[in-house]
Amino acid sequence: MRVTATREIAEVWEQQVRRQIQRTGQAVAEVRIREPLGAMLGTPTLAALATVLAKTPGWERQGDAYQHDLDGGYVRYDPGTRELEIVAVRTAEVTVTAEATATAVGRLTDELREEGEGMYYDDEWGGVTEQDARRSAQQHAAARLDATARIRLNEAHREIDEQRGAEVLAEAEGKADTELSAAVAARSGQLRDEAAERLTAVGIAGRNLFYQALGTAYRDAITAYARSRGADHLHCTEDGGVIDIEFELDVN
Repeated sequence: MRVTATREIAEVWEQQVRRQIQRTGQAVAEVRIREPLGAMLGTPTLAALATVLAKTPGWERQGDAYQHDLDGGYVRYDPGTRELEIVAVRTAEVTVTAEATATAVGRLTDELREEGEGMYYDDEWGGVTEQDARRSAQQHAAARLDATARIRLNEAHREIDEQRGAEVLAEAEGKADTELSAAVAARSGQLRDEAAERLTAVGIAGRNLFYQALGTAYRDAITAYARSRGADHLHCTEDGGVIDIEFELDVN
């Protein structure tokens, strides 16, 4: 036996549409000092220094300058300006989470129709009568109506969420971008203090590296000068960072 059941749906409700977005950025702070070397470097030394820096491991050509990365910063020498730049750098990852919500009104009006089945035998075998079968079919139809109503309501909720979702997401993204900018700025301020504390150590390491290269450049410039003048008994030694150059030159 089959029976058909119908049901009218007329639902009105409010639902919250919510979107959450996470943004991650990089906070960076640099504190630097520049030391002009002025007339300290003559043309031969300057030429030799560029050659030394180009061949020394750790020094990399950055445009017209040479840079050596350090723990917590870098040292940079620009032959054009003859400036030594010491830079302390601190970085940190910043993450923010922002959320936006909107209240949407949903409406669903529909007529549902479902069938149910019940079984009985003419001889009422098993004690099942036609009335029992009809009741069972009606129960099955009602259960199917309940399931269909839930599905339709869930679909309606999902459709509203999707319709308003893009708008709410855009709002959440705007909030996240604003909050990230503020968080990066705040963290950068903290990092700037840390970089200032680190600058002394970076400066010591950077100057040591640079003046080692400069000492080698002075050595190369002086020995090149001696050879160009035909110097005799040219001898160069280095001990503990001290370079000793000896040669004989006829000045007549």
